[in-house]
Amino acid sequence: MKKPFLFFLFLFGIISEIESQQWVDKKYEYDSILNVSYGTALNFNGQLETLKMDIYLPACENQSTTANRPLLMWIHGGAFLAGNKEDVSIQALCKSFAKRGYVTASIDYRLGFVSDDVAWQCNYPNYSCVFAADSAEWVRAYYRAVQDGKGALRYLINRYQDLKIDTNNIFVAGESAGAMTALGVGLMDNLIERPLQTYGATNVPHPHPITANCIYNQGINFNGDFISRPDLGGFEGDIEPSDISFKIKGIGNMYGAMFADLLKNSLPEKPKPAIYSFHQPCDIVVSIDSNLVFWGLTWCLTNGYNCSGIINNNVMLYGSRVFSQWNAENNYGYDIQNEFTNVTFPYSFIFGQGSCLDQVNNPCHAYDNKSRRENELAAFFASKITTTSICDTATTSTFDPSLGDQIKVYPNPTYSLLYIKSTHPMVLSSIRLFDTFGNVLYSKVHINSDEKTIDTSLLPNGVYILQVEQKNGLRHLVKVIKE
Repeated sequence: MKKPFLFFLFLFGIISEIESQQWVDKKYEYDSILNVSYGTALNFNGQLETLKMDIYLPACENQSTTANRPLLMWIHGGAFLAGNKEDVSIQALCKSFAKRGYVTASIDYRLGFVSDDVAWQCNYPNYSCVFAADSAEWVRAYYRAVQDGKGALRYLINRYQDLKIDTNNIFVAGESAGAMTALGVGLMDNLIERPLQTYGATNVPHPHPITANCIYNQGINFNGDFISRPDLGGFEGDIEPSDISFKIKGIGNMYGAMFADLLKNSLPEKPKPAIYSFHQPCDIVVSIDSNLVFWGLTWCLTNGYNCSGIINNNVMLYGSRVFSQWNAENNYGYDIQNEFTNVTFPYSFIFGQGSCLDQVNNPCHAYDNKSRRENELAAFFASKITTTSICDTATTSTFDPSLGDQIKVYPNPTYSLLYIKSTHPMVLSSIRLFDTFGNVLYSKVHINSDEKTIDTSLLPNGVYILQVEQKNGLRHLVKVIKE
């Protein structure tokens, strides 16, 4: 009884390995290079900040010295006001995709805006910290993040040889504000797309002292009576100029949005990145449709806590469903995969799924199932990658090298006839062909010959397991691909 069980256990292991998908399954260990300074830039108060990133590299014993890997840069969220490269979710995603074979990086970028000079108070944590001096401050904070993201990407590209990056297979992704930044990094390539608010703007008063404890104001000294708002410069920023050409293949948009239509004015010579979007209609922070930042949260605070609405001096966002509709209606030609849930915000403080109180423990500005969405993103990106595996040794041989000179199975992949030959005098005893569920599709026993042919022409394309047994009792398992 033990032998059949052990065989199918072994067969299951072989099948699992065969069904693994490059760039989807987590097959590698990883190394990390932490706290790498990639540049400096002026923050919203004109002070110089040093920006850092963490880099994660796939590692394996038989890594090719010439093969390059896709790059995936992850960008944290936090409403452009908080967060950092050590964000738990982003770190986990960087490590997961490094295990899939990517070079990954998590970046810091400039945070903060000029807060309002009004004392907005409510018994809600850091309530005044989300009030900007005016709506332009939201756009300027976003724009600085895009500049930093583009600079961080160029930093990595400039070191593509050391990091073994394939510059034709570049991806960017983020969550919330990080997703908005990723969309800007991947799509903003035309001067027409530069927001007007990022040119020189009128001065604004100092923020109210109550905002001194806001994370983005800590360590900031406000001098004089007003804060100046100079021209922020080109959307590429000044960090790490580069002459190296590269291609952004895909963008991961996890419950993000756009401040304007970035699909419309793409330069014709620029390739259109594919976009994966995950978003929940009940998201009360970033609407899946068109609405102001914190649209639903404002409703909850005004209806549940009698607070002032936090849409004061806010700005309009165009969520995942909106820019997907733009793409379809205007024939922009972007490959967009949408994964939207179906729970809408019920405009109820207490009752129903997605209500204000329900979202305390089950927020819609988040993943419904992070593992599922991560795997969907991995599969979507994998379909766009054109580089080869970094660790798995490729072979052009039609024979399974693990069989040595004992058994030859060819051609493999096969289109119709599959030939099995055994080295004389070890003649064939039996042959069985299994599908990946362990079902026997073909069986021949008592062969007593050194050669056998199987006609696979009627089998569906896919992966199969061939079990070959020789007269001396040796048994071999061979992966067979039918095309």
